[in-house]
Amino acid sequence: MSVIDLFLQAHDTLGVRPDDDAAAVKRAYRRAVIAHPPDLDPEGFRRVREAYELLSDPGRRARELLLRAAPAVPPPSLPAPPDPLPPGALALVVLRALAAQLDVDALRVPQERKA
Repeated sequence: MSVIDLFLQAHDTLGVRPDDDAAAVKRAYRRAVIAHPPDLDPEGFRRVREAYELLSDPGRRARELLLRAAPAVPPPSLPAPPDPLPPGALALVVLRALAAQLDVDALRVPQERKA
């Protein structure tokens, strides 16, 4: 859910328009609390309280106005990072590491002595 959707949901919950002032938001909150008392409808009261907290904060309201004014621009696509190793290079590195750990003398086949 985007930030704009949260603000729209808060406006719908309180029944106010985005351009209403703080006094209208406060009046709508008081009406909504009467309609959703905390002891009878705790879930409805929680939604009303969260909507009021969101819409009563001047900083959040300013953010909402900025988000509404800014065009929705998708983020730029980033190029794929280059592959650091060419195909097959990792296998070659692993084989070299294994070869460095081998005891070459232990791999030699013993020769039979002629008596």
